[in-house]
Amino acid sequence: MAFSSLSSSRIITVCQNLPSNIQAVAIMFIAMIFFTAQSGIIKELGQTLHVTQIVVIRQWLMVLLLFPPLLKSTKGHLKINRKDLLLMRSCLTFVSILAGLTAIIELPLATATTLSFTKTFFLTVFAILILKETVGPRRIGALVVGFLGILIIARPAELLRSGIDINITLSLLSAAAIAANQIIVRIHLRYDTPTLIVASQAFIIGVAMIPLAYFHWIPLSWNDFFWIAVTAGIASFAQWMMVHAFKRAETTALAPFDYMRLILSTIVGWYMFNEWPDAFTWIGAAIIFASTFYIMRREAKLEKAKALAIE
Repeated sequence: MAFSSLSSSRIITVCQNLPSNIQAVAIMFIAMIFFTAQSGIIKELGQTLHVTQIVVIRQWLMVLLLFPPLLKSTKGHLKINRKDLLLMRSCLTFVSILAGLTAIIELPLATATTLSFTKTFFLTVFAILILKETVGPRRIGALVVGFLGILIIARPAELLRSGIDINITLSLLSAAAIAANQIIVRIHLRYDTPTLIVASQAFIIGVAMIPLAYFHWIPLSWNDFFWIAVTAGIASFAQWMMVHAFKRAETTALAPFDYMRLILSTIVGWYMFNEWPDAFTWIGAAIIFASTFYIMRREAKLEKAKALAIE
């Protein structure tokens, strides 16, 4: 079995005696540490390599890492029960990876991380537009406040002078794709195993990324290959852990712990790239945090009220 899945299995085993929600939080926190480490490494690699070249190599290495545990967990039965959901998630993940990693490379790490938290806004918007859920004025107000936080990070004066930075747009696009993915994954897990989902998705994205990587390919050093391989192991491990976390708790219960990434990315950005968030980023981050936290708390209360009404 690959190192990443072996390590995650040991961690999950250690957490077995804890309550389900505590298990989910512990697993999610570990996943966030590794996602942040991956972002730092990819940002460094992106100074000389195109993002598509990094991703295509990483995805195929992920397939190799995930194939042994996939065979073991499925006992050779690789049938995918919901191909439609897999293709939808793969398309969304393709967009989120390409847009999100480009933003990570081009923007300060803390800024890109802060903007990724806007996925909570998109989850609410999708609930209104797609699921036809009724959303009260308080949640709509929280969305407006959160949008103001985004504008502050984008620098109001610069918006008026030259328009929004394309990399900020890419970061928001990535957040929207991740939000849609989080809705689909909870449904998909009812039909297929986490290992099969992650491995199949890695394969599809690896194939889809080949044409784009071909046009941006440059000779690769062994050092670059090594660090891309490290990101493949980290990505496999972190995705594996995150899927297991979502199996143990609701999305709204886990979402607040995602904000640890802002602290971690600030530390990594300062240590590796001499970046430190300016006042606009801190103010915008505080507003986005407050609005998204309110939305999550509000949704949790509404879900609890619905459950009590049914009883």
